[in-house]
Amino acid sequence: MTKIKQQKRGLPPLDLRAQDHYEEMLTVDEAAKLSGFSKQFIYRLTKTNSLRYCILGGITHIKYRHLRAWFTKLLTNKDCPFCPASFSLAGLMGYTKMGRCWVLRFVERYNIRSYYLGNSRRFNYEDCIAAWAVELTANPQWITIEKAVKEYEIESEILLSATASKRVRIKCKDEKVLVNVKDVKQLKESKQWGE
Repeated sequence: MTKIKQQKRGLPPLDLRAQDHYEEMLTVDEAAKLSGFSKQFIYRLTKTNSLRYCILGGITHIKYRHLRAWFTKLLTNKDCPFCPASFSLAGLMGYTKMGRCWVLRFVERYNIRSYYLGNSRRFNYEDCIAAWAVELTANPQWITIEKAVKEYEIESEILLSATASKRVRIKCKDEKVLVNVKDVKQLKESKQWGE
């Protein structure tokens, strides 16, 4: 009788640092509360085999370790008992559109808080967003054609010719044409070598 009452009330709060919870079974409701996602989303993960589960007594259960393993693979996550809102390394690479080495230097340069969830390193979401805003202001990746002509002392005809031949990447944002700073620098260096 007491076992049935304990099951209905749910499991006691988990000490996530304790290893003895590694094999603990969670109901879908408990997994949803723990992860911060809806029960429907957790059910969808089990049906698509994204999250391993078993059925005990007609109730879907998920091992704590399987939920944590799935959670560590998320590119970004919101606040939950596992960890505060964070990016994985791949998630931060996707957000910044930069390579692995650059991202690791970026994290070091801005002292972004990080921690490990299982074997996965997570980077604090707020720190990353704030540091990226500073990085974009200090080292913009895209600038207007007028600014490129002025800052890099390149003739506008040469720059426009390079964009037409796809040596300099362009994009439109807020009805302005922007050029890639890295490509402009390479164009400037190649122009100096040509003279």
